Amino acid sequence: MLSNRWWQITSGTRFMVYGKAKSIGISNFEGKYIDELQHKWEIVPQFIQVEAHPYFTQKELRQILGKYDIKLMSWYPLGHGDKSLMDEPLFVELGRKYGKSTAQIILRWHTQMGFVVIPGSRNVAHIKDNLDILDFELTDEEMTEIAKLDKNVRYYYRTDEQLVQFAGWKPEYEQV
Repeated sequence: MLSNRWWQITSGTRFMVYGKAKSIGISNFEGKYIDELQHKWEIVPQFIQVEAHPYFTQKELRQILGKYDIKLMSWYPLGHGDKSLMDEPLFVELGRKYGKSTAQIILRWHTQMGFVVIPGSRNVAHIKDNLDILDFELTDEEMTEIAKLDKNVRYYYRTDEQLVQFAGWKPEYEQV
């Protein structure tokens, strides 16, 4: 599986060598794939983009990433807007305490976890709200309470067949 995707990593490395990129990142390489990848990389990726949110904190993957100093970039940082996550009583309570929305509390949690978080929105008001998370900090006790919400539950499920299909994808400029 990894050999099918290796062109993506080597292409990123090539861009760095030629001064066209300052860093490279990877997406959806989890667990065993990171360990396999580390035997082949010339330049360690700086980021990995994977699903991460308070219900799915990627605890095992973060331990592996720590060995290589790879930063996690959260995909689906708000659980794809799942009502149960957005209405989680702890986030509602913290929102009241800090005068923030539950989304802002969750985004602040991401930043305090050390995750890179780029929530998607086309709504200008939401984009502005998403940026308004740096004027407060969750306490260690609050972070501990949020950690208890981890259910190891994903919102996005992919099959091995889909992973093979993703691995074979190449942008048009790479196709022969």
